[in-house]
Amino acid sequence: MGKVDRQKLVRDISARRRLEAKVTPGLPIDSDVVETRVPTPSVGALMDGMLEQLLAVKEPFFDQVCERWKEMFPDLPARPGRWQDGKLFLYVGSSGILFALRPKLRSIKKALAGLPTAPKRFTVHLEIKAGRPAVVRSGSLAGGQR
Repeated sequence: MGKVDRQKLVRDISARRRLEAKVTPGLPIDSDVVETRVPTPSVGALMDGMLEQLLAVKEPFFDQVCERWKEMFPDLPARPGRWQDGKLFLYVGSSGILFALRPKLRSIKKALAGLPTAPKRFTVHLEIKAGRPAVVRSGSLAGGQR
C-alpha cells in the first residue's frame, strides 16, 4: 500500500467517523453525505411550471380586461376566460346564464372597445366553464329572475 493510498484511507476513515457522530445510533448510514444532496422538485411541480409558461398570455388588452373586469361589470355573472386569435372568451357557469347574457354581448364589446389597449377588431364569445363558477347575484340576470 502506497503513501497516497494510506492517506486516502485515513481521510475516508476520519470522514466516516465524523458522519457516524452525526447520525442516530442504530440507524443505517447512507452512502451519500446529507450536505451534498440537493432537493429535487417533483415531476408535478415541473409540469405545472412548464404549463404556466406555455399558457401564459402576454396580451396587454387581455391583461387589462382581467384587471378591470370587476369595476366595469360588477354584476355580470361571467369572467374573462381566455384570449385567442382576436377572440375574447368569457366564462359562465351554466347554459342558462349563457343564454341570458347573449343579448348583452354587443354592449359588453362596446364597453371593452373603449379600453386604451383594445385592438381595432375583436369578438366576444361566451363559453361554459364548469370550474370556478361566476358569482350570480339576484337581479343580475334579465328581469331579476333565475
